[in-house]
Amino acid sequence: MRPSVWVVVALLLAGCRLGESVRVPTAPDGAGPSITVRVVRPDGNGPFPGVVLMHSCAGLVRGARHIDDWTRRLLGMGYVVAIPDSFSERGHPDGVCGDGMLVPAETRARDAYAALRQLEQRADVVADRIGLIGHSHGGWTVLATMDENIAKRIRASAGLRHDFTAAVAFYPACPRTWIDRYRPVAPILILTGELDDWTPAAPCQRLVDTARASDQPLSIVVYPGAYHSFDSYAPMRRVPEALQGRGATIGGDNQAREDSIKQVEAFFGRYLR
Repeated sequence: MRPSVWVVVALLLAGCRLGESVRVPTAPDGAGPSITVRVVRPDGNGPFPGVVLMHSCAGLVRGARHIDDWTRRLLGMGYVVAIPDSFSERGHPDGVCGDGMLVPAETRARDAYAALRQLEQRADVVADRIGLIGHSHGGWTVLATMDENIAKRIRASAGLRHDFTAAVAFYPACPRTWIDRYRPVAPILILTGELDDWTPAAPCQRLVDTARASDQPLSIVVYPGAYHSFDSYAPMRRVPEALQGRGATIGGDNQAREDSIKQVEAFFGRYLR
């Protein structure tokens, strides 16, 4: 891993605690590759509930500000935060925004479970109260991680004592092939923008509608007039490399951002507290 990756993250996290960086195998028997996971905890004795935070396609260098914002928010809510680096070890330190399939969601699901295993072993974490949150590529990863079929395959060799208790997916991709078969292992909240032209809201709405018709614990909030990355402070702009060069629009939306923070706090508070 390039040293600059965690130098950037460490500097950004300095205001809320440096935390610690640990090497974690993606399989407990060491068969899979190891990744770096940064763990940051709130002040106090604990134990605390935990949250695994999955970065976007921008990774931990280009997406450092966004990761820092959400780390601070989750720390303020009282969670130990674990941040796996899914891209640097796999040769993509600057992200995969041009082609998300360079590191597919199911590959990153193994990273999420590796971070869960790291958290549940800590004395300052309530092992059966660990949530998952991710944005864009990380949101797609959240849905993959929480899928019953994928979870069974990964957990069989992951050495875990618990599943994730709840999850939040920000503007994820919702593949059509999942719509008729998706079964989550725990409650999921999807937060997405009405005008998102990178990961559109409509397939996610269909996924939720179909799942809820069979009493699956999925819910969704679609923010009117909001685009991709609505929870950021970034100005509206085009990302030319998105969708393999077709491009997409991203930009923060004050109203959607502030409501989404409240949604996360309430949702995790319901299931992790």
